Amino acid sequence: MLKKPFLFLLIAAFPAFSFSADFHWNLNKDDRLELVKTAKINFLINNTLQRIYEERNIIDLTCYDKKEDGSFVKGGFSVFTREHDEKVFRLTDKKLSDFEIHTNGKYSVPDKYLMPNLRHIPMFPDKEVSEGDEWTAPVELYLDNFSVELGLLLSAKYKLKGYANMEGVRTALIEYTFVINKDLSEKKTKHPDLPNKIVGENNGIIYWDTEKNQVVGMNDKYRIIFAFLNRGSLTTYEFRMNIDTESKVYRPVAENDKNKDKEEIKKELPEDSGITVESNDTGIVLRMGEVLFDFDSAKLKSETQETLKKVIDIIKKKYPDREIIVEGHTDSTGTRDYNMKLSENRANNVAEFLKGGVGHDKLSYKGYGPDRPINGNRTESERRQNRRVDITIKLK
Repeated sequence: MLKKPFLFLLIAAFPAFSFSADFHWNLNKDDRLELVKTAKINFLINNTLQRIYEERNIIDLTCYDKKEDGSFVKGGFSVFTREHDEKVFRLTDKKLSDFEIHTNGKYSVPDKYLMPNLRHIPMFPDKEVSEGDEWTAPVELYLDNFSVELGLLLSAKYKLKGYANMEGVRTALIEYTFVINKDLSEKKTKHPDLPNKIVGENNGIIYWDTEKNQVVGMNDKYRIIFAFLNRGSLTTYEFRMNIDTESKVYRPVAENDKNKDKEEIKKELPEDSGITVESNDTGIVLRMGEVLFDFDSAKLKSETQETLKKVIDIIKKKYPDREIIVEGHTDSTGTRDYNMKLSENRANNVAEFLKGGVGHDKLSYKGYGPDRPINGNRTESERRQNRRVDITIKLK
């Protein structure tokens, strides 16, 4: 599992004298902010438990311009799910965005972007804050679950609880809460699929690096209920979530350094490994050919497992904190349903094997079937190249 420094490294409180600080967001040009938000979810209908699962959001934003009053960022918001009996997260959705994070934490997001769907957290007052101080700030929550996009304007209450020592860094502990209580009866007359009411609340704590002025992590308890009234009968759909957020800022990896790493990895893999090493805009790609699987099967050959152990060693040594993306692909022969299932099962099996060794679960899989060929499908040689599993080590 991912290490949770904000849970386990609060080992020493700072001495009991007062700090006063000017809190503000600080992202420098070319910084890449990665937020990994993992939610354990209970889904209930009419207060009866229906499903327990996990959802993960990986928010990956690169600062491409910095002004005096904020930073302009763009990147992806990826959604992953994992059922209670599954080992690895599966990619289910991805959206892009391009917006500004002002120094006080306010987001300016163009209308064409839904993401981020939760905005302005944390947001700071335009003055120094001392321990025990409280303040309020706006929160916006956007939902696209219905025929019309819903934007809910809310208010969050913050309190600076104090400071703690996290790996030698003075870290602010900021409590916050917001409540949802929205009656949508009027809107429902035009959009019948809307709920009559949405209620809920969020209670969280933010861990803020006071030296770099960046978020370290968050813990949230979140609850939201959608209430539908139909012919006098009330039905409620409820989501209860415990959400852990980890954050890290990466500096860009130079193209020369990426190429150097690529060549070093090639040398570390056996010549007959069946894996080629390439690079793309995302990072370094270890491409597994179909020869590493049994024919028309997702089962890993015994020799493939030995090869993947070497891949695990490389990841642990060179990229212990990087996101790992496993993608399965097929050629275009056969039915689409069969190809989609085969590609997904192969990717899942590789991802599960990797997870057993890399020491973290910032790792996901997705099957694309025949949708992303790297060559034509006219000859057997071309089709063979399309039948593959790609392991991407995310560097940017």
